[in-house]
Amino acid sequence: MPLNSVSRDPVLKDTPRPRLLLPKALLTRGILAALAFIGPVFGVLYVIVLPDGPWLAVVITQIAATLLAGAGAIGYFRSAIWIGPDSSLVTERGFFGQVTSFTKDDAESILLAEVYTSDGSESRPQLVVLGADNNRLLRMRGQYWTRKDMDIVAAAIDVPAHRIPETVSMGELRSDYPHALYVLERHPVLVAAVAVLGTAVTAVGLLLVLDLIRMITG
Repeated sequence: MPLNSVSRDPVLKDTPRPRLLLPKALLTRGILAALAFIGPVFGVLYVIVLPDGPWLAVVITQIAATLLAGAGAIGYFRSAIWIGPDSSLVTERGFFGQVTSFTKDDAESILLAEVYTSDGSESRPQLVVLGADNNRLLRMRGQYWTRKDMDIVAAAIDVPAHRIPETVSMGELRSDYPHALYVLERHPVLVAAVAVLGTAVTAVGLLLVLDLIRMITG
């Protein structure tokens, strides 16, 4: 279990709490998968555009993709949960750097579930700490956190836990426990619309950059 008991507490700097970290092996696999995809794609693009094609647009695109990947890796490494048996405060730093805290007294229950992956071939655990009015205080997904990390959090908070008896799909979780999900997960159609819009904006941006390069070099 990745655990550092003394360093980088963003809230209680004088009395640091144990820190749970995301597994580094998962990030390593993600980087290797990204390289396996991006490397051949840009390799083919360079073969197509060199020497007289719009190679500068490909370079700019590759730099942008590298910067985004670097930002993602930094966000992953910085993600953490600070929690300990001797502190009443629980703090989470999310992927985008946001830091949120709540006290253990704010927690009223814990939801535990086994949730199928999108292809239904396997399931992963999820833990959700809920407060008053089913307000989501903390969520740990098995894609990122280990069962051992979840057990540590459940033991440290020590509130009644409700375990869904059967493995459920994301659709069933969305239907029966919408308060446990993030906003975008509650509205999959909105996610699809955002993805389509983002792809369109990116494509238009690349075309504008390409036209600008042609004007400069032409």
